[in-house]
Amino acid sequence: MSAPPLGSESGRPEDDPLGGPGDEGPSGQGASGQAASDPDEARAAAEDALAQIEAMADLDEEPDVEAEDSQEPPSSESASPPTDSGTSPSSGAPEDQCENCGALLDGPYCSQCGQKAAERVVPLWHMLNEALEAVIELDMRVLWTLPKFLFLPGRLTKEYINGRRKRYIRPFRLYLFTTFVLFTVLAFTAGGGLQVPFNPQMSPAPADTTVQTGMGRAEMDTTAVASAPWFFGSPEQRERWARSFRQNPGTVDVLFGGAETQARLEPLLRAKVAEAIRNPRDLIGGMIDRGPYVMFLMLPVFAFLLKLLYIRRGRLYVEHLIFSLHLHAFAFFAFTVGILLGEVEAPWGQTAATWVELAPLLYLVVAMGHVYEQGLIKSTIKAFLLLLVYSIMLLIGFILLALAAVVLM
Repeated sequence: MSAPPLGSESGRPEDDPLGGPGDEGPSGQGASGQAASDPDEARAAAEDALAQIEAMADLDEEPDVEAEDSQEPPSSESASPPTDSGTSPSSGAPEDQCENCGALLDGPYCSQCGQKAAERVVPLWHMLNEALEAVIELDMRVLWTLPKFLFLPGRLTKEYINGRRKRYIRPFRLYLFTTFVLFTVLAFTAGGGLQVPFNPQMSPAPADTTVQTGMGRAEMDTTAVASAPWFFGSPEQRERWARSFRQNPGTVDVLFGGAETQARLEPLLRAKVAEAIRNPRDLIGGMIDRGPYVMFLMLPVFAFLLKLLYIRRGRLYVEHLIFSLHLHAFAFFAFTVGILLGEVEAPWGQTAATWVELAPLLYLVVAMGHVYEQGLIKSTIKAFLLLLVYSIMLLIGFILLALAAVVLM
């Protein structure tokens, strides 16, 4: 059987439940005829509808694009810091980055590690320029420090405690400098004063001689013995004292250890003390060599005594230690000037030396009144108590120093 033709199938009218079969109104025929007669208008309407659909699609996509545009700058900014502070880009490390820790620089020094943002491998003239700048800066600090340090007791300590420190020399450096100067002058003046090492008009030094002692013949350097201070007696007197001290078994008693240890140490100590009596200049030299260590150990003791005197003030121990450093530095400076004035042969030399060496007492009272903000009477009483206890501590320290110098001779 053959299928009916497509045209006849589509062209057959359908049954209408309301109308009869094949009942088509004139309106249906007019609509189909109008659509068939106007294809251009249908095409234009379809294109307009497509354009409207595309326009609506573009409006839906624009907010996403704007959101992406608004999110792009933060991502670029957040990505930029790791490039600066982290690994360096391929073009090399930036100039404003610390070469030591990689942190960003904001000034001449790194805020993280403290390294100066300067090239260390520099030409020689640049190094000389930096050395000259350091000397000039030190000179400016000296000009700012000395007036307050010498003539305004306590002002330098108060400036340092209040935070104004850049323009002044640090307390510990000032203390070290004055300690070095004092003990250097003592090393030259102790014994025979400031003497010229070579003078053609002076007679040659006498040769070494030997002195008969109870234990045999002992050598003695007459040059060292003769140059000892006058208060140690004449060389003959010192030799008699040393001989009697060495021969008398009861002069040294060791109170620790067993009998064998005591029998071994007592003759050794008697010989050491006799040698110190015979050559006191060697004893003084040993004490001067070890004196700075003793005075350095006395600094925290002095600061602790100040802490006890001003316990109700609630000040930190470091503040008392700074005061102690400045006070000892001034005392060492005054003692140095006094020793040098004492070497002057003019009549006024000894008088001026005495007044200068007593100046630290007045300096202490005035400085305590200014730093601790108390009246003159209270400061004087506390200074007296402080010096009384500290003198006992100093005496114990110098006795131990003398024993150490004798043993190590």
